[in-house]
Amino acid sequence: MKFFKFSALPALAMVLVGCSAAGVLNGITPSGSFDRDKNIAYGDSDRQTMDVYRASEPKAGSPLIVFVHGGAWTRGNKGMYKFVAEGFTKDGYDVVVPNYRIYPTSIYPEMIVDTGAAVNAAADMFPNRSIVLIGHSAGAYNVLMAVMAPEISNVSVCPQIAGIVSLAAPTGAYPMTDAPYTTIFPNLFKGDDAPMGRTADRLPPVWLVNGGEDTTVGPANATRLADRLEEGGLRASSTIYEEMNHIDAVRVLSRHFDGKSPLKADIMRFIDGLPTGPDHCAL
Repeated sequence: MKFFKFSALPALAMVLVGCSAAGVLNGITPSGSFDRDKNIAYGDSDRQTMDVYRASEPKAGSPLIVFVHGGAWTRGNKGMYKFVAEGFTKDGYDVVVPNYRIYPTSIYPEMIVDTGAAVNAAADMFPNRSIVLIGHSAGAYNVLMAVMAPEISNVSVCPQIAGIVSLAAPTGAYPMTDAPYTTIFPNLFKGDDAPMGRTADRLPPVWLVNGGEDTTVGPANATRLADRLEEGGLRASSTIYEEMNHIDAVRVLSRHFDGKSPLKADIMRFIDGLPTGPDHCAL
């Protein structure tokens, strides 16, 4: 486990929270580094769609990034995250940002089913490309479960997924006690509905990130799961950015704030260091 000091963001960053704030951030984010295809269906539901950002100047040999948004499984929309996609397309990475079904029309395990279906649809669009899964908050739970519960997600993990970056994922360090989560997760995160309740013989590299000042999803969610996976002989690590809160973990992926934190650069180093062979789970 690593600890990093997180530099305070400027005043503008402190107010960029929520849908309207994402709109402001997207509005000041340039679009010259990508071509975007919106609302590509990967299923029959209105929520089973994804936006695809193709880098204008693609980086040779780069993996495809699939970013899954947060929102407590009750809200959130792919359209909020142009600023995240552009943070990677400007460096030559193609990015897919899917929606998934949310409460009250959907409960566990449908968010995992949808994440897996989106990943498989993205793989079909970009054949022979490895995939890096990045998620924030609820979306980070989704990507972790997509690889730890392949019987639900239907993802071919080791041939397809090069690595996972989990930003502030609830992993089961604590049980669910409040509504509506007790309805969304009937087992209350006490069993295999949580990553902490899962075992895996083989996984690609997993990096779990949390903010030291994250009062929404506490740092123990990252450290405990990383320790559990490492004890099982898997390549997993955790990093705690001491002064980072829950929203900072995704906000600093924007070009406007990535210089205020080492997180974005650390993600790029993680991606650059991933295995390139046909079996991404090989030790």
